[in-house]
Amino acid sequence: MAALALAVCLPLSGCGGSGKAPTGQVAARVNGKEVTVQEVQAELNGFNAPDAKSRKVAEQRALQNIVARKLLAKAAEDAGVAKTPEFARQKQRMEEGLLVQAWQNKLVKAVPDPAPEEVQQFITQHPEFYANHKVFAVDQLRIPPISDPKLIEELKPLNSLEAIGQVLTAHNIRFSSAKATIDALSVDPKLLDQIEKLPPGEVFVVPAQNMLIANKIEEAREVPVPSDVATKHATQFIKAQRSQESVRRQFGAVVSNPKAKVVYNKNYAPPAAAKPAPAAGKAAPAAAPAPKAG
Repeated sequence: MAALALAVCLPLSGCGGSGKAPTGQVAARVNGKEVTVQEVQAELNGFNAPDAKSRKVAEQRALQNIVARKLLAKAAEDAGVAKTPEFARQKQRMEEGLLVQAWQNKLVKAVPDPAPEEVQQFITQHPEFYANHKVFAVDQLRIPPISDPKLIEELKPLNSLEAIGQVLTAHNIRFSSAKATIDALSVDPKLLDQIEKLPPGEVFVVPAQNMLIANKIEEAREVPVPSDVATKHATQFIKAQRSQESVRRQFGAVVSNPKAKVVYNKNYAPPAAAKPAPAAGKAAPAAAPAPKAG
């Protein structure tokens, strides 16, 4: 969209308009419709500029994106795109997704920060994060996603980066090698627990940014975390966990609500739920006798 904006309006001053120039909270008018400063800030999506000059350039580009999008959307509407069934399906899907995301954001914002004593208790109970905090120096292989089940089975028993690299090369799969560090503060607690239990030299694989990363720990250094950093991390961690639980609980209550009226086509119905096992101490009911032939 940024490229389209530049194609429509280059340079920035090249897009003129008739009528009185907007002021105050109105950043521009497009065919008589206002574009507000709030829309420009939303387009920036939380961008933090290093200085005022960079901020101004970013705001101008964001505004050009909005202008281009509105011009193109109006042209698409005039072309009848909005009346097609495909557009209606995509619009409904997008609106539903935005509603769910907005509700999730609302639920997250409603979760209060943990009390100071809760934060301190968490810090005390998790020395692996703070008092005994570690930074791991690792050798890595960065591998594209693998979907071939046979290749996955071939890689499973391998326990060295060299062996993994040889198999990938044999299958003409490109990968890259790198040295990196893994900070215990940036790792999920369950994964951190598994890493610390690994025998020396053991390889472990984690997914990250549309790839698989095979890691081998070369060194682990203890670097105690300053109290202010520990407090900030613990506060964010506890709140994130509670936010996830709040969203999971409320979303789950809606999806599993027995009063929801959902009727499936038999060809698309989900598998039937398994019947609960008989309670302990009670005999299972006897099976009905099989019908006689004839």
